[in-house]
Amino acid sequence: MLQKVFIVHQETSLPVFEKDIENTVPYDAAMIAGVLQAISSIGQEMIGRPTGFKKLQYHGFEVTGSYFNGFTIYVFSETELVKEIEKGMQDLIKWFSKTFNSKKDNWDGSLDVFKISRAIIESKISQNLFIWLLYPFKTSKDQNIERENLSVLGKQIFECIEKDKKFTAASILDHFKIYDEEEILFEIFNLVINGYIETASNDN
Repeated sequence: MLQKVFIVHQETSLPVFEKDIENTVPYDAAMIAGVLQAISSIGQEMIGRPTGFKKLQYHGFEVTGSYFNGFTIYVFSETELVKEIEKGMQDLIKWFSKTFNSKKDNWDGSLDVFKISRAIIESKISQNLFIWLLYPFKTSKDQNIERENLSVLGKQIFECIEKDKKFTAASILDHFKIYDEEEILFEIFNLVINGYIETASNDN
C-alpha cells in the first residue's frame, strides 16, 4: 500500500510537492528529503551524476526514488512496489521535469507555481501510480460485456466485485492470497483496461 509521495528539487534538496495517501509517515517532508538526498548523493559521487532509480528502507517503510533532469520523486510504501508502479514513477517524474523545466536551475524557492498546478499534479499521480487502486471497485454498467473472455481468476474477481461493492485492490489481494500477487494485479488491470470494472472515484 502506498503511503506518501513527494517530489524534490535536486539542486536544493527541498520538497516542491508532497501528497499523503495514508497518514502513517510521521515525518516532515523537508526533513525526509534532506536525509534521502544525502543517502542518494553517495551514488552520485561514485558515478558523477544523480542515480536514475534507487531503493532503500526508512523507518520501516520501503522508499523508492526515481530521478530525472533536476527532480526526484520518492514513494513510501509498506512493501516493495510492483513494476507497473515503478514504471509509472519514471513516467511521472519525466513529465514533471519537462513541465517545470524552468524551475530546474536557479529556483528562487517559491512554491507558488507548484501550488497552482497541484490539481494537475495530483491527477497525474493518481493516473501514473494507480492511486485509483485504493478505491472500491464496481462492475461496469455495460450489459454487453462477455465474461467468457476472462480467465478463471478474472471471472472470480469480477464475481466478487459484483456481489460486494466494497472490494478494493488490497481486499482482493487478501481474498485471493492463494494466487501470486502479480497475477492478481495483472487480472485487476486487465478488468479495468477492458472495461469490466471501474472505481468509485470515477463517479466524481
